[in-house]
Amino acid sequence: MFPPIKVTLRDGRVATIRRARATDAEAVIAQVNEIGGEGVFIHTEKLDVTLAAERAILRKADGRSRLFVVGVIEGRLVASADIARGRLSKNRHTATLGIAIGKEARGGGLGTAMMNAMIGWAKSVGIRKLTLVVFATNRPALALYRKLGFVAEGRLRGQVILRGRPVDELPMALWL
Repeated sequence: MFPPIKVTLRDGRVATIRRARATDAEAVIAQVNEIGGEGVFIHTEKLDVTLAAERAILRKADGRSRLFVVGVIEGRLVASADIARGRLSKNRHTATLGIAIGKEARGGGLGTAMMNAMIGWAKSVGIRKLTLVVFATNRPALALYRKLGFVAEGRLRGQVILRGRPVDELPMALWL
């Protein structure tokens, strides 16, 4: 349902975007914790899951109602993205996504490629609306989402505290 995608990044490196496997659990935890530790890009600061629990999460991403993908460069997992469709009949036409790109892979085109892959998957399973939430201070992510056609659907003022300061969150959506 989601074949691996090879992408040549701006610096010439080749990345592979593929479905996450249960064997990726340890690397996913490390990658998310590394980005979370930066304190300014994602909600999660540290995943509070066991290795077994993360493996179970990755196994449950069936490719029909939920998809979990990773970005790999030179054998190292450097990015992850998760998209989950609404579970109720009233919201099955929607899906929520999140993406986390490691420092060494930012600005090279991997985020764009992963987002395009997630959008393509969403279309293929009949999703009509994608949603995400981004910190208003995350200018690179905002630029990417806007470039892909996402629009802000509101503003949650002071929703998070980043480095001791209140920061707004922007719920964004893309109609497919």
